[in-house]
Amino acid sequence: MTTETSNIQKNFFIKLKDGDFGLAKTYWLFGVLVSIIYRIFLELALVANSIGIIYAANIALIVYSYFHLFGLWNSADRYTGKKVWAFLAKVAVVLGVIQVIGLIALVLGMI
Repeated sequence: MTTETSNIQKNFFIKLKDGDFGLAKTYWLFGVLVSIIYRIFLELALVANSIGIIYAANIALIVYSYFHLFGLWNSADRYTGKKVWAFLAKVAVVLGVIQVIGLIALVLGMI
């Protein structure tokens, strides 16, 4: 089976984790844009004073972050452009891991 055929058979999250979307798309679309949408959703949940929705959104972000952060690292490894972008992407991954650890602590405090 060729790589192209096997990529078609992967689901979205596996393709994301494997870094198949490229560095720019993984960072901006699946990182920054998803983060903005999450923040808007979280603000709406806070206004509605819904702890259950806030808890669920945080759990969903933790799970999503696993796929996104691995994907960002993997796409940085494959990146063939300026090395500074790959390096900065890996710095963003390290900072993202720290943020996820804090989010996990927050969620555990909500239980």
